[in-house]
Amino acid sequence: MSKLLPKIRSSSSLILLSKNQAPKAKSFDYNALLLTRTQKSSFMPESSVFPGGVCDASDSSPAWLNLFQRNKISASKLQNISHIKGPRPEIFQTKADKEAIEPSLALRLTAIRETFEELGILLCRDNKSLTSTSGYGKFHDQFDRVHWQHTVHNDASQFLELCKELEVLPDVWSLHEWSAWRTPSTFKKRFETAFFMTALEQEPSVHIEPNEVKDCAWRSPLDYLQACLRKELWLPPPQFYELSRCLNFSTLEGLREFASKREVKGMGLIHPVMYKCKNGTVHLLPGDDAYPADPDASSDKIETGLSVEEFRSQSNGKLHRSEHWNQHQSQLLINFDREDGQVHPVDPTKL
Repeated sequence: MSKLLPKIRSSSSLILLSKNQAPKAKSFDYNALLLTRTQKSSFMPESSVFPGGVCDASDSSPAWLNLFQRNKISASKLQNISHIKGPRPEIFQTKADKEAIEPSLALRLTAIRETFEELGILLCRDNKSLTSTSGYGKFHDQFDRVHWQHTVHNDASQFLELCKELEVLPDVWSLHEWSAWRTPSTFKKRFETAFFMTALEQEPSVHIEPNEVKDCAWRSPLDYLQACLRKELWLPPPQFYELSRCLNFSTLEGLREFASKREVKGMGLIHPVMYKCKNGTVHLLPGDDAYPADPDASSDKIETGLSVEEFRSQSNGKLHRSEHWNQHQSQLLINFDREDGQVHPVDPTKL
């Protein structure tokens, strides 16, 4: 592995879904909430992404355990929050710091905190909703959101203080482990990101953080994908891939139930390796027969000397790749069953 590769930072994102409030019938009864980054963003400016961001040390603070224990939720209960039996990427592995809380809990706290920082949505439970078994996420908005959003944005450790003040707990129970992505080695800034999925029975109101967020919207996964193909917005590869997976489910209940049952199988890391073609770029993904033994062997795109189509025709076996002719025209290919039980992405042009 090249020593010139930048450090990979841990981060967490939330695929936030809600039942569609519109009365007219649609092909999907739910929407996803994505935000558009500002032009000044240091990573992928102007892209439409799920809320999320880099893990803060305060997200792993054992002080969180004290807050949960006040509500009679022990550390052992929190360790079993997702009941995972299958393999997981490195980001979920217990760290050397024995004082830090379990990564599966800390990453959920990061996703919830970042969603509040960026969009003003506080996913949490109080004493009344703590024992809810509906499977749907809970949120609270009857407080000075603007003040606290600004406070937490400037100091992530204040998120714990907010929860204490409101006497609530972050709703970590409704977040399901969905996928994990690592930024390709060609990028100067690199992240390993855990993607969680949660479902809400109604859309919470949104208050954007203007320094990070240009705008946001609740739209169906198909609407987002079609808008990207029409060049109305830009979805980075992980967002395009995960929204395409959602197309397998026309109802929120079906998707929520699948996410809840599937996560026990664990997940594999999706680490794209970028290949340069004459007419575009191909991101090889794990499981593809052409996927390299060391995905970090090159810090540059690997030259093929072939077109995207010619590069594809060389393979007679397993395919798992995303092909990009430009920022908006792309297609996802996978022709084998995943061991983690995940669904394949669906081509939005076929719907």
